[in-house]
Amino acid sequence: MAEGTVTKPEYVTKLVEALARAIPGADVDAEQVRGERYRFTVLSTHFDGMGHPERQEQVWDIAEKALDSESLRKVTMILTLGHEDLPAE
Repeated sequence: MAEGTVTKPEYVTKLVEALARAIPGADVDAEQVRGERYRFTVLSTHFDGMGHPERQEQVWDIAEKALDSESLRKVTMILTLGHEDLPAE
């Protein structure tokens, strides 16, 4: 492995891919919080006009199907953003 290269745990890759597959066109990112705990950000026009509870229900349903319970406990947050949530340029 190259110096400075960080390998993410398998569950992180698995969840990023599951979210990207389930929400077409989504930009999905994962950030290490501490140890093996990660937070995820999902940016998609799919969320425009959708309320926070509905967004969270959708992404956590995807996470629960993609990950086992041990891996799921390592997910600290899944932040959902629509393009309308971003500041105007």
